[in-house]
Amino acid sequence: MNATDSGSEQPKKKIKHPLSWVTSNYIAMGIPFSMVIWVAGTMFKDLGHSDGEITVATASIGIVWSLKPFWAGFLDMFKTKKFFVLSMEFVIGVLFALMGLALYLPGYFGAIIGLMWIVAIASATQDICSDGIYISSLKKEDQAKYIGVQSMAWNLGRVIAVSAVVWLAGYMQSSMGMTPKAAWLYALLASGLGMGAFGLYHMAMLPTGSVPQEKQGRSGKAIVKEFLDSAGDFCNKRSLWGMLAFVFFYRSGEGLLLVEAPLFMQGCLEDGALQLSLVDKGTIDGTISTVVSVIGGLLGGAFISRFTLKRTLFILALCVNVPNACYLYLSYAVTPENHLSFAHIATLVSIEKFWYGFGFVGNMLYMMQQLAPGKFKMTHYAFATAFMNLILVPTQMVSGPLADSMGFKEYFFWVMIACIPSLIAAWFAPFPQLKAPNEEMSVDDDSLLDEDDRKVQAASRRANIFSILSIFVFLMFDVLMLGWMRGAESGGAMVFFLSFFCLSTILKIILAIKGIRAGFNTLSVSKPLKGGKDFVSNAKGAMIAGFAMVAISIVLSWYCIDTARQTDWDCAFSANAKACLQPHAGEQKVCQVKAVKR
Repeated sequence: MNATDSGSEQPKKKIKHPLSWVTSNYIAMGIPFSMVIWVAGTMFKDLGHSDGEITVATASIGIVWSLKPFWAGFLDMFKTKKFFVLSMEFVIGVLFALMGLALYLPGYFGAIIGLMWIVAIASATQDICSDGIYISSLKKEDQAKYIGVQSMAWNLGRVIAVSAVVWLAGYMQSSMGMTPKAAWLYALLASGLGMGAFGLYHMAMLPTGSVPQEKQGRSGKAIVKEFLDSAGDFCNKRSLWGMLAFVFFYRSGEGLLLVEAPLFMQGCLEDGALQLSLVDKGTIDGTISTVVSVIGGLLGGAFISRFTLKRTLFILALCVNVPNACYLYLSYAVTPENHLSFAHIATLVSIEKFWYGFGFVGNMLYMMQQLAPGKFKMTHYAFATAFMNLILVPTQMVSGPLADSMGFKEYFFWVMIACIPSLIAAWFAPFPQLKAPNEEMSVDDDSLLDEDDRKVQAASRRANIFSILSIFVFLMFDVLMLGWMRGAESGGAMVFFLSFFCLSTILKIILAIKGIRAGFNTLSVSKPLKGGKDFVSNAKGAMIAGFAMVAISIVLSWYCIDTARQTDWDCAFSANAKACLQPHAGEQKVCQVKAVKR
């Protein structure tokens, strides 16, 4: 979301009724995100790629949406928000068409992944400016009035992508006799035409979106300074590490399901998967799942409103995680001889999705109410959602390789174990904002602090910054390098990834040690003071995070050294490099057991 936190705006021109553009705008936002995160995995699975190959390649692209705050402020310097929304919709439409055409290239997998990265950047830019139009074109009462329409429309975009596009590809294969590549070519072309149609419609219907007056004519230097100020203010929050722990771990189990669960529904019966047709999978994973998730979310919101977030947060965590057992049950119930019916599968998946929707609202509301309040409310909420998405990337990337190596029964058992950090984080989640004078003011506002508080807050801020940067380097660079190393096709690429990883490890350790030292300094500063005790926990949290990053760096360094030692470098620099580095890449998986038709 665009980081427009305060300030007057230009007078708004008369705009068309919000329903005429809010609905279509957010449908158009939901489609590209869903195409990249979910539909691409379904397509690659249909073309015979392994779960490990799919999740490592596609999950890493999710990082792009976490980086939106880094370029959001610069978009106000050029053109209008409407210009960027229209441009991105047309660009995404062309990219979808290119993805379809790329299917017939010899190295289509890598080419499509590259195009998906560009789609993600365009989609994230579209999100920033679409949210900006919504905020700047509607009065506050109308923003609240149409927030439900906004959410519903985004989910409708997900239905169109995950259900309609997948259904179309499946229908053309089962009823028209097309090959998988031909069917997906037409499905992607149809998706591209759809995005182009949204662009044409929005040329006439979408408001321009005003720009706050204080942002007009600003330099890039001023925007960078505002971003750094907001980041520093974020690190001033008391109980920061307790709140970040909640953001990091609340979706720990979910991250292992987001990409892998749909692949489990599509995989072969002889591998312990459900082997649904594309038509049935699109119906369950797209339409039914979305509908029950929305209903669950509405009821979850009502539940929180009735009993308050603090009293219900642990219950919401149970609702998000415990129903994951539905997939564990399905993995044990299905066998090549015991094909599960469509109704059986749809019922179990719907149960999981309903309770996921019910409990997920607690995650978003916690970030809005505890992490966001203050001078930079919108920016801090963007930071919180960025961290939330970043932590999902490693779990999604590792989900496929783990499922391939373990088998689905053992994998879904470990998914249940991975829920434990989520429950612990919810049980101990702090609620510092309950002490604030009002909902809008941060409890850490300078006017509410005494001199001792300010001294300890300033010392702990330094520790927080270094430790958060260390975590960011790990999630942003280390995770990507480790994932991309699995797809290295030459010795040169492998050397590059290992070298880059060595540099990021050095940087990460330096930042972690600085965070630890700053944490100890904060403890020293706080000892003679009577106040400031509320910020001591930040110093301790930064130290724990720093030590954790050092430990992780040691383990990952050993892994990379072992990888370098076991690599046949002579072969890696030969003409057969890809076969040496990826012995199972390109193997097309064809199900041997036929699934029972519905």
